[in-house]
Amino acid sequence: MKNIRPITFWPAFVCLALTVIYTIIDKQNFIAGTSTLNNVIMANLSWLFNLSALLMVFIAAYAFFAPIGRVRIGGQKATPMLTPFRWFAVSLTTVIAMGILFWSVAEPVLHYHEPPKYLGVTPESAEAMRFSMSTIFVHWTITPYAIYTVAALAFALVFHNLKLPFSIGSMLRPLLGRWVDGIGGQVVDGLALFSVVLGMSATLTSGLLVIGDGMESVLGIEKSAAGYAMIAIAIIGSAIISAASGLYRGIQTLARINTWLYFVGALFIFIVGPTAFILSLGVESLGVYLSDFFARNLVTGASGNDQWPGWWTVAFFASWFAWAPLSCLFLGKIARGYTVRQFIIVNLLLPSLFGFLWFSIFSGSSLYFDTTLGGIMYQAYQDNGFASVIYVLFDQLPGSTLLSALFIFACFITFITAADSNTDAIGGLCIKGVDAENLKSPLWVKATWGCAIAFVAWISASYIGVDAIKMLFNLSGVPGMLIVLGAGFSFLKLAQRVQIDGQIVELKPGVLAEMEADAKSVRAMPAAGLPQE
Repeated sequence: MKNIRPITFWPAFVCLALTVIYTIIDKQNFIAGTSTLNNVIMANLSWLFNLSALLMVFIAAYAFFAPIGRVRIGGQKATPMLTPFRWFAVSLTTVIAMGILFWSVAEPVLHYHEPPKYLGVTPESAEAMRFSMSTIFVHWTITPYAIYTVAALAFALVFHNLKLPFSIGSMLRPLLGRWVDGIGGQVVDGLALFSVVLGMSATLTSGLLVIGDGMESVLGIEKSAAGYAMIAIAIIGSAIISAASGLYRGIQTLARINTWLYFVGALFIFIVGPTAFILSLGVESLGVYLSDFFARNLVTGASGNDQWPGWWTVAFFASWFAWAPLSCLFLGKIARGYTVRQFIIVNLLLPSLFGFLWFSIFSGSSLYFDTTLGGIMYQAYQDNGFASVIYVLFDQLPGSTLLSALFIFACFITFITAADSNTDAIGGLCIKGVDAENLKSPLWVKATWGCAIAFVAWISASYIGVDAIKMLFNLSGVPGMLIVLGAGFSFLKLAQRVQIDGQIVELKPGVLAEMEADAKSVRAMPAAGLPQE
């Protein structure tokens, strides 16, 4: 306990406990209050979420082509912690993996049947189908990965190259100076910690619902609070054990298994599903996505007084911003030995390419069977909710029982790989003395937060419903967005300070002292045209 960073650990833990207590005591007021706050933020800050997300895309593109793209994370002599495939597998399964399982089948069907009214798109039309597929590309490919990539790059460089502590405040150091070295940095870390714990709880709630529906469909086990508790304990328990074994054993092993499950599952459905339709619709939708890239990423609904963007595009952006501050710690930590440009390829370009293929296959198959079987997928959503739709898709394919069982296992493994990575980052964030030379944190810290996440998810799945927690998660996107924006500007300041010596491009620890000296010089300069006293 003596090594705990108290201002990071305790306020976040107490706030989480109070949130759970208030939710249990007065569920209706909790939902009403979070809904009101959510509506206020979405009505007034949608434009800022959208612009901030798009800015991250531009910064990532700049980093890829600028001289800083050649900087090696950790210095010129740094050696990689992971092989390229293992690095890609861990990164892919750490970020939004649970989301692609939960949303890939149901979301496009809902957009197809219920497109935003203010756009004038006719439901169940060809235009609605193109809108549905191109929209899901907006939500799950380039933009969200850019948010994570920029924040993680800023942290990787200050952590490995500038030798700053394992802290979210560290990646703001080039922008805010020594303010983040003390209490200010711990406050920033505590805000991000609370945000991500809520986010992990919301994501685990989704996982419990999907796995619960699957066990009812495949094994005939009815959904219940006790069943959700057993699933949550199994997932978080496995994640804690995996995190305890470290990056080189449990985390990267599960990540590789998870990644191969994705590849095999997607390939199987591509082959036995409506292959020609998947290819045709995927290519057509990619064209719509690219041609309308800016319009789709900057949608707010203000022109038609429509709340659709606040419930979908802006809400997803808020979620990515809420997750990014903590996820970037883990992504940055494991990037040592690779260049900035390689980091962008592995954390932005390859996952986005995977996303285009994944959603073309799963979303395209879902829309195909919905349109050819009289709206069967949409009816499943109306009858049983999002979580049940994917099992209806499997029922239309050969080996449906085996597919459902493998999918349940994939959901289980997916959340474990995300949870063990993030609990590992949480452990480092709460403890003093974690740096580039000492990456380990106590197991009890990881276990404490893991159990808290499991408990909130169990309460949410069993008694509250996921909507209230998700709205609260959207609210936490505001501090997350501000942190990521700060990280983006910090990265740009670092990019201006790279040292070029022939073919060697470096970012050395002394750069912070140089930046602070320059700032003092600017403040000491007399105002133009005024005599010095």
